[in-house]
Amino acid sequence: MARLESSELVRSKNLPYMPKYQEDQTLIGNKFGTITNHQVIFSSDKNLFSSGSRKEIPLHQISSVRFYKQKSWIAIIAGTLGLLLPFLIKTLFFGSLMGKITAFIVLVLGIGIAYLGLAGFPTIVITTATGTVTQARGWPQDKSEAKAFALILREKIIV
Repeated sequence: MARLESSELVRSKNLPYMPKYQEDQTLIGNKFGTITNHQVIFSSDKNLFSSGSRKEIPLHQISSVRFYKQKSWIAIIAGTLGLLLPFLIKTLFFGSLMGKITAFIVLVLGIGIAYLGLAGFPTIVITTATGTVTQARGWPQDKSEAKAFALILREKIIV
């Protein structure tokens, strides 16, 4: 076995450890934002009819992420009224074809509005270490994207 000189040991201890820089690797990108291995690009204040603003948050600054489905009682009540209104229209305009068409259209709209209220709007809330809270909300059909975004982000901040 070769014996190391004391000068070689000192020299080897003084060599700095330089980890290789990892390039940004995209883990997920969807309507709610993009998660890389270093940061989150989040569609902050995204709502149903607005795209929101783009906010870049480093992963080490995120303290929590929450996913939930926000139910709308106003949409549920409006949808219920939309379901009952066609019967009123049909009785008021009993023999009229126009009354039947109007009742059918109101019924379809009522079913759609009631569905929106009952299905809920997927919402992601991110809280940073400084206490800043940002959220993004989507349509009911965006539930799987919102859930995947929140799960991957939660996994990254725990590690």
